[in-house]
This record gives sequence, structure tokens and C-alpha cells, in this order.
Amino acid sequence: MRTVHPRSAAVAVLLVAVGALTGCGSGGTSAPPYPTPTGPVVVSADCPTPVEDALPGLTFPAGPVGNVPADFVAVAALRCTVVTPEPPGPTVLRQERLDGAGLDGLLAALAALATPRATPRAPVCPVSPLVAPYVALVAADGTAIRPAVPVDGCGQPRSEVLETIAGLPWRTVREKQR
Repeated sequence: MRTVHPRSAAVAVLLVAVGALTGCGSGGTSAPPYPTPTGPVVVSADCPTPVEDALPGLTFPAGPVGNVPADFVAVAALRCTVVTPEPPGPTVLRQERLDGAGLDGLLAALAALATPRATPRAPVCPVSPLVAPYVALVAADGTAIRPAVPVDGCGQPRSEVLETIAGLPWRTVREKQR
């Protein structure tokens, strides 16, 4: 008879519980855990009004997002961020712009890392969700669209995409204390 070590049993129970709580325990190719974009989502070429959210607090609206049309030519990108200084002080709403070689890097990353959105569900997902940054691509005529950020099997933004977006040479164009 095989003996189960109490620590192994506790880890197994914890993993099953985490899978159940996160909703990612089914595996296979069932319906994706996130909406599939169907077309472009046109937005303002300005940051929207932030909203209160339980996690991480004040944030910009998450969606909707969509596909980038093949004939859409971006000349810049817009990123909206909420900065909470340490120690806690006034929140800063930051609007940033990306163009030139930085924009080329963003477009290349989104294209290279894009995966089919019907990615099979992961067997276990993190309890703390990752938040996709508020990014919009802007055309010369001022039309702006929100591209879908490539996601993993849990429907969360892929870490490579988040790292690429964070590492680009964004230029602050406006800051406002809130």
C-alpha cells in the first residue's frame, strides 16, 4: 500500500481549491474564459475617465477591445496609467504617447505574440488577475482603436506583452492629480 505524505496531500488539496476558485480547472478546449473580439473598437484618442475597481483600485476601463483592421495605419499609440506614489499620496493620471521606432516595437510585439484567442483553458490560473494596460492605436486622422492584447490560457494578458509594453519609450504628454 502506498503512503501519502501529509504535506503532499495538503498541496494537492490546495491546488484543487485554487483551480476551483479561479474557474480554470476544466482544461481541454472548452469555450474560452474571455470574450473573443470580432471587429475594431473605435475610442477617443484621449484617456477615458478612470473608474473605481476592487483590484487594483482606481483604473481605466478594461474593455471593450477588438481586432486591428488590415488597412488601419497607426501613427502613434496612447497609454493611460494610474500612478499611486509610495507612500500613499495623491493619485496621478498619466497619458503617454508612443511614436516612431517605439510604435514599431509595439506593433511588432502585438503581431508576433498574438495567439489564437481560442487558446485552451489552463489547468490552474493565478488567483490575482493581471490587468492589461489601457492602450489605443491612433491613425493620422485621429481615429483611435483599442487592440486586443494577446492572452494566455487563463484569459490574462501574456507576460511577454506586458513586459514589452512597459519597456517601450513612452513619452508623458499629460499628468493630472486626482
